[in-house]
Amino acid sequence: MIKKVEKEIQKLEQQKAMKIGKKTQLENEITSNLKDLYNLKNQYEKLLQTTDQTLGKITEHK
Repeated sequence: MIKKVEKEIQKLEQQKAMKIGKKTQLENEITSNLKDLYNLKNQYEKLLQTTDQTLGKITEHK
C-alpha cells in the first residue's frame, strides 16, 4: 500500500514539474510577444510623430 501511494506521489510530482515547465515557457512566450508589440507600437508612434512634424513643416512653407 505504501509503495502504491509513493508511486502516485512521484507520478503527481512529475506532472507538476512538467506543468510548471510549460507554464514558464508560456509566460516567456507571452512576455516576448508583448515586448515585440510594445516595440512595434513605439515605432509606429515615432513614425506618426515624424510624419506630423514633416507635414507641419511642409504646410508652413506654403
